[in-house]
Amino acid sequence: MQLDEMFWSASLEQLKQGYVFEEDTNCYRCLLCGETFEDGEVFLLPQLNKFYEARKYVAHHIKEAHGSVLQTLLGMDKKATGLTELQKELIEQFAAGQTDAQIVKSYGKGSASTIRNHRFVLKEKAKQARLLLAIIELMEASTVSAPKFVPIHRTATQVDERYALTEEEYGDVLKQYFPSGLNGPLTNFPRKEKRKVAILRHISSFFERGAFYSEADVNEKLKPFSEQDYVTLRRYLIEYGFLDREDDGSKYWIKS
Repeated sequence: MQLDEMFWSASLEQLKQGYVFEEDTNCYRCLLCGETFEDGEVFLLPQLNKFYEARKYVAHHIKEAHGSVLQTLLGMDKKATGLTELQKELIEQFAAGQTDAQIVKSYGKGSASTIRNHRFVLKEKAKQARLLLAIIELMEASTVSAPKFVPIHRTATQVDERYALTEEEYGDVLKQYFPSGLNGPLTNFPRKEKRKVAILRHISSFFERGAFYSEADVNEKLKPFSEQDYVTLRRYLIEYGFLDREDDGSKYWIKS
């Protein structure tokens, strides 16, 4: 199961803790970056001179590598969270224990009653989200042949209808544009956004999460797909949030 699929299929408790336990691999996997920690193994924390077992260490990893699960989730696209930038800022301050008066002072405007209203609106959104989740689960339990959608990668720069891609559509696109096999070459790069996303998703799977690549390394991985347009592929992988890079192009990696 790919990391994005694992992320979107995780339970509420798993999302809040930021990791899942995979029984088939006997590992704890970070939902935010995919790093795994085998159960039974112990890990040294040099700064504390202590050893942690895997379950405790993955929680430490999340804090060290990602700050917190909350920070990572708040960094996601508005289409994914449904939150405005102001709401995200306020949630960070609420989570930090700031009072309404302190928040008003930090902004230098507004009133405590306005902040209380934002708290109320967020509580109402949470109630609606719980009801919607129950409704969707009941709907899917009653549906015999509901189409399965390809998970949206969490780092998508803009989530819209181009990502409404079923598994069947995804397979058809790959067959059409990779007639010689999934290792390439690509027949051509389509103009339709949904097909473009499908192809970029497939190509990004050839990069290892957690690894770093030079620009030359990236080019070599992309040339089997298109000897002529590998630069275009590289640009789109960045543009659509599949890869990230240093500003000077010296290092590339799978975006987490």
